[in-house]
Amino acid sequence: MAAVTRSCRPWGSLLGLFGLVSAAAAAWDLASLRCNLGAFCECDFRPDLPGLECDLAQHLAGQHLAKALVVKALKAFVRDPAPTKPLVLSLHGWTGTGKSYVSSLLAHYLFQGGLRSPRVHHFSPVIHFPHPSHIERYKKDLKSWVQGNLTACGRSLFLFDEMDKMPPGLMEVLRPFLGSSWVVYGTNYRKAIFIFIRWLLTLGHHGRAPPRRSGALPPTAAAPRPALRAQRAGPAGPGAEG
Repeated sequence: MAAVTRSCRPWGSLLGLFGLVSAAAAAWDLASLRCNLGAFCECDFRPDLPGLECDLAQHLAGQHLAKALVVKALKAFVRDPAPTKPLVLSLHGWTGTGKSYVSSLLAHYLFQGGLRSPRVHHFSPVIHFPHPSHIERYKKDLKSWVQGNLTACGRSLFLFDEMDKMPPGLMEVLRPFLGSSWVVYGTNYRKAIFIFIRWLLTLGHHGRAPPRRSGALPPTAAAPRPALRAQRAGPAGPGAEG
């Protein structure tokens, strides 16, 4: 009887493994179906807010207000199962204030794979929009890219670096995605995150910023202390005051 019992165990293990594989396949099919429905798709969105808070506290020095604003905005957004508009964070300050570092931490603690996640899209004016004369093509491509990726997964992060170097007028195509409408171009975008990074202009000899180019986004007013700023999306668009 003991030999018979031992010979049955592998079959039982195989059947159990087959059941686990079948259950996993069914779960994957269900997840795929939910992702196809758009509004239910979390994709590789794995927020770890305690880890983010800990990392910010340990490695971001001198930005207590910025840390509090970023964490507060993220908590409210992540805990809302049905946000009415996407989360927009505007990070601006001088060199060394931690803008790029904070954005990389957000990607790392919000998405599996961090900046390498297929749901995290990083735009640089030098790499992606180097020629201002191609502005119309850039507008079309950017709108198509954002719309297509939000259609594939509503939980996407769009990171725009060096906003002060973006071609004038390019960001206008994003305005429909930043408001509180339910659907834009047939796409549910309310769970998206947009991060805009801007370098503050260096003040001139008399404490005045140099004149900006016509049509460019208005520069952020300089503060006595370099700081990052977090804000929720609004009708005024990226970089607007909260």
